[in-house]
Amino acid sequence: MYESTYDGIRFIEGKPNVSRVIGPVRVELGGLVSSSQLMNLDDVKRTMAVRVKDRGGNAVINFTYGQKSVGFLKSLFLRDDVNWFGEGQIALIP
Repeated sequence: MYESTYDGIRFIEGKPNVSRVIGPVRVELGGLVSSSQLMNLDDVKRTMAVRVKDRGGNAVINFTYGQKSVGFLKSLFLRDDVNWFGEGQIALIP
């Protein structure tokens, strides 16, 4: 189980034995206004960390991330043809 920390929030690619799930979290970065080409995983974690703190959590468990295609039609109108995403579950870990 890989774990990293960003801005005081633990990002865990798996589910620890001791955790209380608060709810899901999902972010997608990129689109009409911003260019995902200049973004990276830190941008995903920064955005997610704000949401986790707002909900009273201190971790994201079952964390997955990556880039995904927006599809051909959307790529005609957007700045990039891929967006960064991150998802998981907001949790409180003692």
